[in-house]
Amino acid sequence: MRKISILMALLITGYILGVWNFLLVPKYLIVFGLKGMTIVLVSMFLALLLMLREFEATRDTRYLIHEFMVKVARFPAVTLVVLMFLLVLGGVTLYYTSLVFVPVFSLSTPALLAVVAVEVLLILALLVVLKGRTVAFIGALSVLLVLFTPAATLLMRSKVYSFVTSPRALSYLSHYRHAIFSSGQPLTLESTVFMIVVTLLGLGLGAGVYYVLGTFAPKDLDFRKVLVAVVILQVILSFSAAMSTVYSIGAAYQSYENAQVRYNQIHEELGKVFTNPNYTAQQAIEKSQELMQQLKEVNKTLTNFKKVEVYAKNGNENPIKAVETFYQIPRILKESRLPGASAIVALLMSSLFLAGITTVIVLVEIGAQITGEVMQVGRGGSVSFISLVIGILGGLMAYPGLRVMLLAVPLSVGALVAAVEAFPLVRFPKEWNRELAASIGALFLVVGFGAMRYVFAAGGSYARLGVVIGILVFIPLLFNRYLMGAAGRRG
Repeated sequence: MRKISILMALLITGYILGVWNFLLVPKYLIVFGLKGMTIVLVSMFLALLLMLREFEATRDTRYLIHEFMVKVARFPAVTLVVLMFLLVLGGVTLYYTSLVFVPVFSLSTPALLAVVAVEVLLILALLVVLKGRTVAFIGALSVLLVLFTPAATLLMRSKVYSFVTSPRALSYLSHYRHAIFSSGQPLTLESTVFMIVVTLLGLGLGAGVYYVLGTFAPKDLDFRKVLVAVVILQVILSFSAAMSTVYSIGAAYQSYENAQVRYNQIHEELGKVFTNPNYTAQQAIEKSQELMQQLKEVNKTLTNFKKVEVYAKNGNENPIKAVETFYQIPRILKESRLPGASAIVALLMSSLFLAGITTVIVLVEIGAQITGEVMQVGRGGSVSFISLVIGILGGLMAYPGLRVMLLAVPLSVGALVAAVEAFPLVRFPKEWNRELAASIGALFLVVGFGAMRYVFAAGGSYARLGVVIGILVFIPLLFNRYLMGAAGRRG
């Protein structure tokens, strides 16, 4: 039983520590400093209360999630809302997990689609073939994730401080490093809303996972201790990712200055070619071509620097645009010729991959359990169905317009789905549970409508389509009475 409790704890760790810890949370920690961290921690605290109640409600009743929604909450439509959102969230997470290989190996779009397919097959093999060993596998990956991320940051720190030497680059490095531990920029309503949404997505609310885990959790598992430990790890990983971003800013500007110095050297050499009659026309042409090539290098390094700088200083930057900035770091490190760049990139991207793949595996497993219960299909069929849908959605995200559309779904309605997920607890027969769930759910509703408004206003046509798709996720709520009748007839 102790071993099962440890494996469950590692399973929850692998699920919660996801791609959002690397892609968006660091942005808000750098821009808003301790104020941003305070908002993240308060959001975590409220979300953890809700997760704990979901977990305990199903552990106390021992109902499966759909059975709980029918017999206790009297709202089976919530199960379908959760399942639809889970599919989109799984596709988004799968894509950003697969994207790890693009900056490392310079993959084309077809190659990226092949990576998505391979990951889907890997997940199928784990959940269908290995079955009982899957939890142990996720646990092992979770341990590696916890080890790799701080190791990458520490290695990066040791190399960057010997590489960054110019006063301007050191100034940038120092400024953004101190920003994390300062009061940061003034908060805006928009940035506050997105911080809360990203925190909820990072904790995995909206996918019904904690209802399902509560059904199968051993009675002696202290879920409170597990959640406290995971939150501590999540903060550590987010800070590590933020510091990695800061170090990359210093390395990027130093790389730009190095390229600029080299350009000036070549320019001087070209001047000597034109003034010295001993040089031939061919040598002048070659030196001119070298100068133009170096000018491209200067522009490229400056562009890399500007991208990470905007990420670190603009709190109101559209998260749809900001989400892929972290993938610039491998390119910056390699192009700057930072010592140990290969090892740093390997550790950093491995951490991001492990964070993503463990989350996707759990989402497929939970989705399969919900599908099997709602649609009365076998495990093999439900796992295959969920894997296929998530794989298709992940593949569609390889195309820019569709990527914006699908990413807009969790960012715009993630908090609303979390609020819907809280609703069944309002009907759970414990008075303090009802009041707490109602209060937290109401807050998430307000945040959710704010996020929907901001995504719709800031995005283009594809982002607005994503908001519309997000709204469609809630359609099952309109047919709850019919679903209750169907559940009763089946029962």
